[in-house]
Amino acid sequence: MEKPLPPVPARDTAGLIAAASQCAAAGDQRRALCLFDHAIALAPEEARAWAGAGLALQALGRRGEAMAALCRARFLAPGLAAARTGIGGLLLDRGLAAEAEAEFAAATEAAPGWWVGWTNRGLALQHRGQAEEALAPLRHATSLAPAEPEAWHSLATALLLLDRTEEAEAALRRALSLDPRYAVAHSNLGRALRGQNRPDEARAAYRTALAIAPDQAETRWNLAVADLLAGDWASGWDGAEWRWHVPGFPARPRDFAQPLWAGEAIEGRTLLLHAEQGFGDSIMMLRYLPLVAARGARVLLELPEALLPLAAGLPASAIAAGTPLPGFDLHCPLLSLPRAFGTLPETVPPAPYLTPPATAAARWAGRLPEDGGAPRVGLAWAGRPTHRNDANRSIGLAALAPLLAMPGLRFYGLQAGPRAADIAGLGLGGQVEDLSPLLTDFGETAAALAQLDLLVSVDTSVVHLAGALGRPFRLLLPFAPDWRWMLGREDTPWYASGRLLRQARPGDWSAPLAALAADLAQLVPQPALAAE
Repeated sequence: MEKPLPPVPARDTAGLIAAASQCAAAGDQRRALCLFDHAIALAPEEARAWAGAGLALQALGRRGEAMAALCRARFLAPGLAAARTGIGGLLLDRGLAAEAEAEFAAATEAAPGWWVGWTNRGLALQHRGQAEEALAPLRHATSLAPAEPEAWHSLATALLLLDRTEEAEAALRRALSLDPRYAVAHSNLGRALRGQNRPDEARAAYRTALAIAPDQAETRWNLAVADLLAGDWASGWDGAEWRWHVPGFPARPRDFAQPLWAGEAIEGRTLLLHAEQGFGDSIMMLRYLPLVAARGARVLLELPEALLPLAAGLPASAIAAGTPLPGFDLHCPLLSLPRAFGTLPETVPPAPYLTPPATAAARWAGRLPEDGGAPRVGLAWAGRPTHRNDANRSIGLAALAPLLAMPGLRFYGLQAGPRAADIAGLGLGGQVEDLSPLLTDFGETAAALAQLDLLVSVDTSVVHLAGALGRPFRLLLPFAPDWRWMLGREDTPWYASGRLLRQARPGDWSAPLAALAADLAQLVPQPALAAE
């Protein structure tokens, strides 16, 4: 039963606004709106009533009406911080981060001692991709309100975007000391711990978050990633199915009437396997095609057009993504196949499982000069720029440049996309032959890899292709790697032909490059010892 509010004189505008604000603070937005509307009827020029009504409407999801009411409040009182903050929030919801930041800045100028304005200003800067610039207003918010957990949490989110995970952990623990049931803060603590390669502690933080808010899909997905990183694949594959419920996840669920295949008997039925996420993810999962076919299924394989040449030797009918699909009985996204087969680190279907297309292989036979038998080394130094972790996983060609002077080796650029221009931009055309104009699809890249003795790559699709072909590779990994590479090992159950070279500290490539230099030196044939 609701606790009754003190009686409000029918024509007491100030009393109505105070009572409405009390209702809003208690979460009763409908009652608050009714009282604010009453105040507006009595005093149409009262900006505080318009602002309160706008904020109540915003909380109720009536955004158009909220914007109208808040703009009326701003017109009546341009320096009313609550109105400017509410308008900023609505603009941020629309993706207008720059406009939102201007409103939040106006709020901080109008009420410099109000921590909420400074917090929102920092959040708007984060949305603008300016996490470093966001730190100052967010730190100011914590100085104004050191007992507000939201202020500390907002600071932590900016630190996480900057990969300053130890500082983020400290801010999150401060927030949680103030509010132990702050579920999102527990979840982000998991992110901070995972970024420090502390997966078991991260898993504990995610589980705490889920005990408080069990329906948080992103937390369940992040727990799955931590499980996989830690080698607990039995839990990880199940949890990974929550990816389809994460807002903004790069892959979206397919709207098929047919059911999802989860590993049950499938003999005599038609199964559609379809790509999701990146090229490397798809290449990695093509190893399961023979296992599916061995279950007696007719397999349809939908792939991006650039990957289609790789399907030539697989037991499936390949279909280009975006073209009409034939009939099928069940479907399965490629990254759900490990769950369907109950894959553990010791039961990964082995590589190689791909071969270069015959026509591409014929084109590449003899295409590269013999060069006196010098070992051929392929290079890929950058991943997809839009990848959320690309700043950490890409090393850049300049960092590899000192290795190019090693005698007895011939280097080839397999870098795709705009970063292929780094060869010319750094003046390294005499040391690295750029093959990118010839790599028109992954079939051509597979044929090129077959002509090389070693691939050196960051974590991007070409390294998966090399591993799937059984070609030797060295993978340069950041300190906090992707889940599939796990921790603390130089080998990987996914590809027997590779060696993983890991950063010892975040952002420091010196250890991987030193190990790579030693491996390249061993690749060079040593002159025969003179007979005694």
